[in-house]
Amino acid sequence: MSGDSVLQTFNAERISIQQTGMQVLGSWSLANIIIGGINSTQTRGESSAFWQMNAGWNIVNASIAGFGYFTQSMPTTLSGTIAEQHSIETLLAVNAGLDLAYIVGGFYLREKAKTSDQETRLRGFGNAIILQGAFLLLFDAALYAANAHHGKQLQSIIQTISLTSNGIGLNISF
Repeated sequence: MSGDSVLQTFNAERISIQQTGMQVLGSWSLANIIIGGINSTQTRGESSAFWQMNAGWNIVNASIAGFGYFTQSMPTTLSGTIAEQHSIETLLAVNAGLDLAYIVGGFYLREKAKTSDQETRLRGFGNAIILQGAFLLLFDAALYAANAHHGKQLQSIIQTISLTSNGIGLNISF
């Protein structure tokens, strides 16, 4: 197997991991949009606000899932591959931090509801944001773990590169 095909295989697997993740996020989003849309019209008060926020929040998630599914890149160089791998792992780590902020924000809304004239709405929104933040935290952590596990293969790819007096070589073992 040539060095180019090793990178192509690695990148194709990385893209597959990302697209599977975006399918999971997209499915979660569509389910929340449909169920939230229906339930928000059939309930009142806090429950209606909960379902409204779930539906609204997941319009954004569905957009992210669609964009993420269709915009994967296939680097052709080792440095591009390393950069892409680092980029996705960094993005997922940052997202996990944001997910924690969403959860805290949801608890803040629940606390704020106690002194607000929109108590039921804020409590419903807060509960929905806590749920969505918790799902996204689990989702981002799982996708990070899958990418980090896959990324460990880069180390063995890098170890196949050697410098010689004639240039750079790639050793492939079968």
